[in-house]
Amino acid sequence: MAGWLALGLLLDSPASGYDLWRRAERSVAHFWPVTRSALYAELPRLESRGFVSSSAVVQKGLPDKRVYAVTQAGREAFTEWLDGLEISERPRHPQQLQLFFAAHGPVDLAGRLVRDWRARAEQSEAHCLQILTDRGVDPDTDDRPPRDPRLLTALFGLRRARADQAFLDEAEQALGLTPR
Repeated sequence: MAGWLALGLLLDSPASGYDLWRRAERSVAHFWPVTRSALYAELPRLESRGFVSSSAVVQKGLPDKRVYAVTQAGREAFTEWLDGLEISERPRHPQQLQLFFAAHGPVDLAGRLVRDWRARAEQSEAHCLQILTDRGVDPDTDDRPPRDPRLLTALFGLRRARADQAFLDEAEQALGLTPR
């Protein structure tokens, strides 16, 4: 999946591996985390398949870098992949798995897991809200969702983070934790 993610991000504009990773961190990472090493590893593979081309860029005072750009074959392959993608995998939710087995850990484990989960949900909410407000979208007052698919993913992230927090309110109550 990292190869398709890299190819999709390169469709915006050519980039080095590092620049591509930074682009991912500012966009898709809130719903599809990817490591820098995974992206770096995919770039030569994409080039060997003819989906991207690369050129060396000499930098002053820094190591030289390779900049990758999508080829026409890459655009076509990406469109074909995107159009034919079937979602058959059930989503995984690691926090639910941790909570499910928390009874087998120390007495305070469930509480720590819930608090950590809440902190991540709050960070995700703030991140997605920032993306939306930077683009002029107020998800709490706008009558219609944004038409830009990228902003829709930020809206999904925001709604998911808020849903997680509502669930965590219930979990804290059920576990007898002090509400925040």
